[in-house]
Amino acid sequence: MAAVDLHVHSTASDGRYAPEELVRLARDRHVTTMALTDHDTVDGVREALAAGERLGVRVIPGVELSTDVEDAEVHILGYHIDTSLAVFCETLRGLREGRLRRARRILVRLAKLGIEIPMSYVLSLGREGFVGRSQIFRAMVNLGYARAERRRGDFEKYLGKQGLAYVEHYGLTPGEAVRLVLSAGGVPVLAHPGRAAGDALLSELVEAGLAGIEAYYPAHGPELTRRWVEAARRCGLIVTGGSDFHGLAPDEAAVLGGVFVPESVVSELDRRWRELASDEGKKAGLSKTL
Repeated sequence: MAAVDLHVHSTASDGRYAPEELVRLARDRHVTTMALTDHDTVDGVREALAAGERLGVRVIPGVELSTDVEDAEVHILGYHIDTSLAVFCETLRGLREGRLRRARRILVRLAKLGIEIPMSYVLSLGREGFVGRSQIFRAMVNLGYARAERRRGDFEKYLGKQGLAYVEHYGLTPGEAVRLVLSAGGVPVLAHPGRAAGDALLSELVEAGLAGIEAYYPAHGPELTRRWVEAARRCGLIVTGGSDFHGLAPDEAAVLGGVFVPESVVSELDRRWRELASDEGKKAGLSKTL
C-alpha cells in the first residue's frame, strides 16, 4: 500500500541514515512521497532529490526549525523550501552555530552531574558540524551513561525540557520561524503540536502566516489527531503528518512510513504551496506598479 511520510531526518542533522539511504528505505517500505525535514539545515536535500529521481520516490524539500516558548519547545516544519536562497541558508547557518553553543553548555551541565563527554566525540556522531540533543544522547548511550532502550526516560531526565542538563534554544521565536519559511517560498506547518500548543499560540502563528498543522503523528492518539484536524479546519489550515523518523533507538515511536497519512494530504500541501507562491507573485506585481 502506498504511504506518505512528511517528517523524516537524515545524517545532515540528527538521523541515522544518509539522505540517499532514507530514500531507498522509503521505496522499500512503499512510501511514494517523503519530505526531508532536517533540523535547521537543508544540506541533505540535494542528495535526497537526486536519489528520489533515480528510485521513483517523490521527495519534497523541507526543514524543521526549533524554537522555545516558556515551558515548551515549538517546532515549525517548512515544505517546498527554495534551498538556493542565500539569505535563508545564511540564517540556518547562524542557527546551527547557536546549536553548537547550546551543546557546549549542555555538556558543561552534564559534567557537573558526573557525565563527562568530549564535544569532539559528540561532533563525530554527526555530519558537517551539526549537533543536537539526539547526538548528545547517543554519546551518553555509547559511553555507558544512558540506555538506548530507555530513550524516553533517560533522555527526558537529562535532556528533555525539564531535564537536569537542558538548555534553551538560541534563535527564532515561533512567529519568526513561520516568516522565515515563507521568505524561502515554503509552506510553514506547526510540527507535532501534542498538548503543548494552546489557542493563544495557534492564533499567533496563524497571524504570522502559518499554513498547516501536523495532526498525524506517532505520539497523537485518535483523540489528539481528531482535535488537531478540527483545529486546522477551524483556522483554514491544511493538515500534514509524518513519522519523525530518526532511526536511532529501538523504542522510536514509528518507522519510516509507519504513521497513517492520507494521500490527499500531499495534494493539499501542493495546492497551498501554489497559493502562497501566487500570493507572493501578486504582491511583487503590485509593488512594481506602486
